[in-house]
Amino acid sequence: MASEETPAPLIKSEDEEPDSVRDALEKKARTSRWIAWLLDECIRIPGTNIRIGLDPILGLVPGGGETVSSVVGAFLLADASRRGIPFRTLFKMAGNLMLNAGIGAIPGIGDLFSLWFKSNSRNFDLMRHYIESPDGKQAAGGWGPFFLVMTLIIIVMVIVICLNLLMWWLFLGLWARMFPA
Repeated sequence: MASEETPAPLIKSEDEEPDSVRDALEKKARTSRWIAWLLDECIRIPGTNIRIGLDPILGLVPGGGETVSSVVGAFLLADASRRGIPFRTLFKMAGNLMLNAGIGAIPGIGDLFSLWFKSNSRNFDLMRHYIESPDGKQAAGGWGPFFLVMTLIIIVMVIVICLNLLMWWLFLGLWARMFPA
């Protein structure tokens, strides 16, 4: 039962030595794996095989729950950037994060989308796929991908804040029409 509640190891090969390069990479990616598990799969719905995480639950919090989820999910991008994941893969990961945050900002629908899309697990799979590549080479990370990720996070936060302000503006307009002074 403990294996259902914690993420599975990255690599399950019995013929590799314990101190191999792949084991070292697995140890380095534990935090990213934990973040993806926490945000997308940490809670199993009783009686089913359906797993949800904190991402769709945080999305229910009005006024910034999706922003908090996106900021925590951005740690995966920062970790991938630090590990030297290629720019193209980082761009896909940032796109997953932005799509989840953009649609996640829509009340109700966004939470269901986050429940299905699981952007953090997708991003971890992209990172894992590169780490487990047969050649084992990693490109230099540099600062470019980091600044791209931070710019995308700021854009996502601005979008979420603007959508929340729009919702409040609509609510106050409706309130004023229903209860004129």
